Amino acid sequence: MNGLYIPAWSGRRRSDALLRVKSEGRRNKAPCCICDMVIDYSLAYPDEQSCSVQHVKPRSSYPHLTWEPSNWKPAHLSCNKAEGVGDTLGLGVTSEQW
Repeated sequence: MNGLYIPAWSGRRRSDALLRVKSEGRRNKAPCCICDMVIDYSLAYPDEQSCSVQHVKPRSSYPHLTWEPSNWKPAHLSCNKAEGVGDTLGLGVTSEQW
């Protein structure tokens, strides 16, 4: 990574990212970016239908976008876990959940 330090997807920063995605998703009534179904934003982890952060461009291929809010979309935890390996949404690697 050319000496570029990317903080791990963990801790308070990760929790804050989820709060942001949930807040924006609730406000915009955003569906799951993977299955396009409604997300119940009141549900919490570990409920499989709870909201999780999906990285549109996967962290494995685009580590520099890990903490870029424009690369985050709301997704059901179950959809996020089921994603395969690839480079774009619908084919991306899963984001870790809280």
